[in-house]
Amino acid sequence: MGQGSRGHIGIKKETTWGEKVAGANDCFLPFLSETLTENIEELLSAAQRGILDEPKSYQGEKSFGGDLVIEVNPQTSFGHILRSALNKAATAEAAGTTQTELEDCEDKWDELVDGGVISGVDAVDYKKGTKSVKLQVTADVAADDILATEVLGSIDMTSDTHVKLWIKSSVACENADDLKLRLSNVAECDGEEGVTMKTVNIGTLVANTWTEVTLSITNDYLNDVDSIGIIMHGDIGECTIHIDDVRRVVTGEAATAKQHIFTPRQATDFHADCPINPYTLEVYRDQGNAFQFLGAIVNTMALNFSTTDKILKATLGIIAKNLGDVEKTGLSLETQKPFVWEDATITISAAGTVPAVDAMNDLESFSLTWDNKCVAKYFLNNTAIPGKIIRTGFREIPVSFVIDFVNRTEYDNFLAGTERSFTIKFVGAKIDTGPPASYYTIQIDLPSVRYLAYPINIGGPGRLTCAVTAKAKYYSTYPLLATLINLEDTGEYDD
Repeated sequence: MGQGSRGHIGIKKETTWGEKVAGANDCFLPFLSETLTENIEELLSAAQRGILDEPKSYQGEKSFGGDLVIEVNPQTSFGHILRSALNKAATAEAAGTTQTELEDCEDKWDELVDGGVISGVDAVDYKKGTKSVKLQVTADVAADDILATEVLGSIDMTSDTHVKLWIKSSVACENADDLKLRLSNVAECDGEEGVTMKTVNIGTLVANTWTEVTLSITNDYLNDVDSIGIIMHGDIGECTIHIDDVRRVVTGEAATAKQHIFTPRQATDFHADCPINPYTLEVYRDQGNAFQFLGAIVNTMALNFSTTDKILKATLGIIAKNLGDVEKTGLSLETQKPFVWEDATITISAAGTVPAVDAMNDLESFSLTWDNKCVAKYFLNNTAIPGKIIRTGFREIPVSFVIDFVNRTEYDNFLAGTERSFTIKFVGAKIDTGPPASYYTIQIDLPSVRYLAYPINIGGPGRLTCAVTAKAKYYSTYPLLATLINLEDTGEYDD
């Protein structure tokens, strides 16, 4: 007889949807329960048979998935959940590193434009927001010409260590200095190198491929940056260059802790057949071999915690492509404790304030759900298993919480239709002693939350509470941002 306490669930990243990658599991999930099953549709014949009983039936579609409830552990596993539900993380950085927007690339760069360049925007091909800068370079552009510049407006970047941006060229840049980024205190990227401006190589680029580059700009003289520009140093000929999401970076000081930033997908999918990152799940149920759910995605992710349900839990809605059978592997569980209610703080501020900064100490429960709106899709392809996983609608993020009715501040925002920014942050055990010290952390930023219902009723003689419902909405570049701090280095969540 199988015993649930002897079971385990291991997960392994897939590079091709529905195909197990050789090697050990990436980690094992700290799960509480699961309802992962194979369901087989019954096809009922409608043919009359001269009898009063139901006609014959046959097997139809095969579907795979269910719910999986886990405790949220900061060590390794939850990063993989975020990687599937949201997107791959940005390259890991030292904990404490901050990124702020320098140029959103939502309008064309037109402070200075070379005579051989057409500067515009692309509302179809972009990485964040709704557009990217598009520079069409003709044969009339010579080596070392400034292609285009944009006004920034007096920004002190003396404490910045790097600039990050997304860039794509229609032709390969085989040399690191074919394209250069310039920052200058002087208009139109004029000035003197090392005195009023900084020029850095963008690096090699594969043709027609978006690449996120991190450029070192350590300096002490960019105290009044007014202009940003792109220079074509190597003569790469006619081409089209896209630029998007230029960010300032101040690197943290943590000795070993790494932070991983998960920004939800917008312009790109994992694959045409599967929009988000898939995993193979090894589900061992203490009986023979383990069940192997192939091509599994986290379609929904619900986070819940309260002053009564004190351990942070995630309920995951799983959709898979197929089911296999595999010999069980050795179990290796995480040693850090999960996040608990006393690790949590919630702050609420004006919409767009990320992170929110105004402490909210009157909440007694909180939940949010990330819903990718995906379903399995079947085709006439000689198989009963799904041929694709597809999106069926807009992503949604329902939010709910229970709050003491101690004042009308948030209620008045509900009445006025004023959207609010929420930051939910869990800080666990110490990683680095520092200084500065760093801790296992999960932070979720919701830049714009709209209240849907704020019921204030007297249910009896006791204190008044309000069970508020709301939705997180897209704001500027994303509807939700998740930051995880642990000891996992580059490659764990970003490949």
